Amino acid sequence: MCCRYYFSDTPGDERVNKIIAMMERDYAGQYKTGEIFPGDSAAAVIGEKGKLRHVPAVFGFQGAQKGRLIINARSETAAEKPMFAAALHERRAILPADGFYEWARDENRTKYLFTLEGGRTLYLCGLYSLVEGKYRFVILTRPANDSMKDVHDRMPVTVSADQVRAYLTDYETARKMISAPAPRLFREPAQ
Repeated sequence: MCCRYYFSDTPGDERVNKIIAMMERDYAGQYKTGEIFPGDSAAAVIGEKGKLRHVPAVFGFQGAQKGRLIINARSETAAEKPMFAAALHERRAILPADGFYEWARDENRTKYLFTLEGGRTLYLCGLYSLVEGKYRFVILTRPANDSMKDVHDRMPVTVSADQVRAYLTDYETARKMISAPAPRLFREPAQ
């Protein structure tokens, strides 16, 4: 499960610098950086007609019950679920992140920040919809690998920087990517 993640507007790798520059140019003040919560508007990269676009998108699809947000989609079943099937086929999103948070199931509910080695950008795989002129997204999740399954049994699906375009523009390739082995993650207690 991924219910919060962190995205810094501090310059990072070349791709992130480009995302930040384009978001600031076109959508200054319309998206949040720092800790991203469900319901927040965040920087998203989407593929439309073979081109990549950077847009602000709200974290969460509207659920059947008013006020309830659906924030994750299981990668193993998204293709069969009415809420996610069309989005998986036609509307995939990437959410750049410095890391994501998860809480241990221990008595203290310790909050951890999960990152890639060396602080490299995580490219979280998501799905998006366009509702009343606003982009909304969910994050795809998968069974956790050994680097985090002692904290939680699910983790976000991620791709590497060089896989972003293919994930966004090629459905068959995207389907293979979401079932590929997950990267090793590092964790530290968060505040």
